[in-house]
Amino acid sequence: MDMGVAALTAFAERSSPEETTIEDLERFAGYAEDAYLSPALSGYLSVLFTKNFYPINPSLKSQPEKVRKCLGDLLMSFRLKPDPGLPPCTYCGRPSVKIPLPKITVAFRDLVPMLTGRDVVNFFPGGRAGLPLCGLCILAVQAVVVGAPLISGKALVISSEDPALTLALVKKWLPETRQRVHLSLLANDTPPKLGRPKTRLVEALVSLQTGHIREKELGLVAYHLSNSGQGPSVDIHELPSSVVKFVMAAKAARYRQAWNDIVRRAWEVPRTTGKAAGEDGGLARRNYLYEDLFELPEQAAAFVRTYLLQRPPDKARRNDPRASYGGWRDARYVKWDLTGLFLKEVVGMDKDRLEAIKRLGDRIAEEIISTNDKGLWRDVYYNCWKPDKMRATLIKHSSKCIKAGKEPLVRLEPYLEIFEEGEEVVRADWRFAWDLVLIRVIERLYDGRWFDGNEEALEPPEDISPAEEA
Repeated sequence: MDMGVAALTAFAERSSPEETTIEDLERFAGYAEDAYLSPALSGYLSVLFTKNFYPINPSLKSQPEKVRKCLGDLLMSFRLKPDPGLPPCTYCGRPSVKIPLPKITVAFRDLVPMLTGRDVVNFFPGGRAGLPLCGLCILAVQAVVVGAPLISGKALVISSEDPALTLALVKKWLPETRQRVHLSLLANDTPPKLGRPKTRLVEALVSLQTGHIREKELGLVAYHLSNSGQGPSVDIHELPSSVVKFVMAAKAARYRQAWNDIVRRAWEVPRTTGKAAGEDGGLARRNYLYEDLFELPEQAAAFVRTYLLQRPPDKARRNDPRASYGGWRDARYVKWDLTGLFLKEVVGMDKDRLEAIKRLGDRIAEEIISTNDKGLWRDVYYNCWKPDKMRATLIKHSSKCIKAGKEPLVRLEPYLEIFEEGEEVVRADWRFAWDLVLIRVIERLYDGRWFDGNEEALEPPEDISPAEEA
């Protein structure tokens, strides 16, 4: 319902539903009467409302005038007088109207997606079959057709803790939908299909100018659903408010270049052969970073390792750009500032621990640069793949520093704060913390141009195992 209300508001070019007028609704109904029967949307109606939806019922295919009249009556339901014999509207509590279609008075699955079929009383209040609706809510449900994009054969319906964010996303999609409808009417053909719902959602999200709602709770839930009679289904994808806030904050000038770089490098490699090569024009192209946002915060460590440290995942499919990630070889994309933003917004890492990680990274980088210690670089980058090896590396090189009359790489208290949670009890996320140390080290070495001229020290030792190199 929220998505339909947002679609009506966006179509009317209003800032809130309260500003929408009856004239706006009439204008939408007039547009929808043509748009719903266009090649771009006619097939979509069966996804949302099943083939029994009266305007696309196969039995009426030879009666276009009757179809258009029924559709027009349905879209103008908000002009009908309430029916005193019906309970109040299920959604808003206003007086209900009789559904202006033959043989029904209340809504079933062919008018409201994901309900049960006609005369099935399961999940309806009071043992009644069907939902009573007011005319405004009937129109709002119909407006989902233009408000929710059809992606990968299903409707992408979103819900946000902030209605302004839902409206902003619909306002982003609506002009694109209207253009697709217009072109399909001109060509009398279906437009290219959209794919990858999670990518398309984040793609729209990052395009928004939403500074005025950035500090609010911005969580998003996406329902990727089909009400098709042959196989109704719904996939639910959630973006917590912390993740949305991170994405919006990453667009700020301080982080923008670093964010744009890692996003650009996460786009699926375009197909160059086969039937589908170049056909979708990017409309079905996946962005792996965008899609992995939906796995946060649970997969924060993997996200940091792959996108912020630029190390390839263990397994990469064909056309997966992450297979070419090179870790230190891509040092220009490894940025501590963006990592810090991620840790603040998504992970909520303790500030003292984060500062200790940063200081350790700075100290290691300082030692490598000042002494050109290639052995230290090899050890911290390639040999610290187990907690005991990491600890041995830090002890070894700290001892070396002390013998040279310098500060050790790390003292006991910071070490315990970063890597342990009790006496000799290693933190479960020790590897995550070490990856963060490496991010700081790599950035400092890159800024100090240490990688230039030290190529022989950068390649993995010959005796390194695949697990250690990863």
